[in-house]
Amino acid sequence: MSVTNVTKKSMRILALPLVTASKAPGTSSSGPLSYYHFATPPVHKEGNTKSWPEWATDKASGLWAGLGKAKEGSWQRRTFVYGERLVDRIDFEELALKSLDPSLGPSLTRFGHSKSDIKPEDSPTIPLIYPGQILTSPLSHLQSLLAKRTPKHKRGFYTWMIISPFTAPFMIIPIIPNLPFFFCVWRSWSHYKAYKASSYLEQLLEKGSIVPQDSAELNAIYAAYAPSAPSANEPQQAEDSDSDASSSPRVNNNEHLLLTRDAVPAITAYFDTGPSHASSSSSSLAADLYRAIEQAALRVRNAEPNSGSKPS
Repeated sequence: MSVTNVTKKSMRILALPLVTASKAPGTSSSGPLSYYHFATPPVHKEGNTKSWPEWATDKASGLWAGLGKAKEGSWQRRTFVYGERLVDRIDFEELALKSLDPSLGPSLTRFGHSKSDIKPEDSPTIPLIYPGQILTSPLSHLQSLLAKRTPKHKRGFYTWMIISPFTAPFMIIPIIPNLPFFFCVWRSWSHYKAYKASSYLEQLLEKGSIVPQDSAELNAIYAAYAPSAPSANEPQQAEDSDSDASSSPRVNNNEHLLLTRDAVPAITAYFDTGPSHASSSSSSLAADLYRAIEQAALRVRNAEPNSGSKPS
């Protein structure tokens, strides 16, 4: 089945391997480090009715955007800049998962209580689009990722929720709001959304609703934009610390980048949801993919024997 014929109104998953699987002795690997993008249908609601989580999210987004428009040098502007840096440090896997709203995907309630209750026309099919020449076992790779992320985000949700009351003393500081409290609440909410999305995807995998679809277009993009793989006998050379992620990949136990930043426009053009969706969908994919490539390159560098410890 051609991926280009997939209905643009349905939920779709895009799997993009970023780093080759580790081949270091004594290490186990479930496959290449990959970024997953989840595309859901646009929301069409009558009137302006919003649920309280949607209202709270929109309100918080508006307030945060307002901080970014503040005068340079003000505490509002400094808070915004530092906050954006914190977002860039959050695992791209978490950011991808929290972007998936299970309410916009296929409903799990219509599956019924047994397989005999499921009608073929009622069983949803969600395409998992991937480059087959790079990622050979997409379903097992996704399942392995979710098995790690689900308990991690559940634990993170409770941890930050428990920490938040201890930020109460900061309320006595005049003028400046209790930023530590809002940060704890935001991190707890972020983990909660990622946990719900991860659990939802696990149920879809269990029901067999996610169907892998090898994409010839993605294979061509990887072939065109892949950086040259380092030779196994080539001595590792020191690189400038300010080098961009789009430069040649770093060596670490035979690990190297599979994509560069130059491939992002081609990928977003291929996966573009079309005029029926908001243009923010493609821009969101591009921004998230740029961040994922940067983090992948950083992880490869930090894992090198002489690279030093990973920043906390």
